[in-house]
Amino acid sequence: MDKKEGRLRGPMASHLVEGQPIRVGGRELVPVVRVTARGQRRAHVGTNELTGQGWGFVRLRPVAILERSASGERHIPIQDRTVQALGGFLLAAFVIPLLLGVAVRLARGR
Repeated sequence: MDKKEGRLRGPMASHLVEGQPIRVGGRELVPVVRVTARGQRRAHVGTNELTGQGWGFVRLRPVAILERSASGERHIPIQDRTVQALGGFLLAAFVIPLLLGVAVRLARGR
């Protein structure tokens, strides 16, 4: 695996990682993933005790596929259709009640 970007400041880190190349015919396909990690830890040292706690998460999101061949390198982006659909549903969940409220108000005003 090969890291392409550096880390961000603070407890959150994000970088691109290239996966293992896959040979297909005369081409080489390389998956590219965005790795986002966040963690927090805390320790308490007292006179008679030592305690600690922490948490963290890692999110891996496919970003693109690099196609390398004799003719050069091509970047093929991966679109997350599920996120796009959920965003549309969320927008509809806010807009439809507002429109229905306006329609009810207009209907009562007549």
